[in-house]
Amino acid sequence: MKKLIFLILFILGFLFMSCDPAHNLNFINNGSIATKVKIKIDPQTEEYGLNEYKNGDSIVFNLKPALTKDNQFQMFFGIGTWHEKEVIEISKSIKSIEIENINYKIVYKSQAAIAKILQQNVKGSWMKTEIDINIDDNLFN
Repeated sequence: MKKLIFLILFILGFLFMSCDPAHNLNFINNGSIATKVKIKIDPQTEEYGLNEYKNGDSIVFNLKPALTKDNQFQMFFGIGTWHEKEVIEISKSIKSIEIENINYKIVYKSQAAIAKILQQNVKGSWMKTEIDINIDDNLFN
């Protein structure tokens, strides 16, 4: 009987243990053309870990076309999950997001537009641990 109780408590202990996964912001180019992404940081607000990636007042990176190496860029924001409040706080620290290829340029300039694109792209079924901004040829149409 003691072994059964020990076994049940042991299993319950594992079930209630916390597992904090990494949560990231990913820009993924699924298009056929190389793309440049520029994130301007607002110096008047807290940067929420964005300063690790910035050069000057911006984060700039080039994404190669889909199915090639270097078609994505990942920013790590520690462990945990994306909560709506955290996504809004991060969006407040971003002045604009520019996504550009040789033909088109899309600019998200307002805090509301930036928060919307981030919130719409939070991924995960049970634990929301990724924000995946997928860039494809349809984005520019």
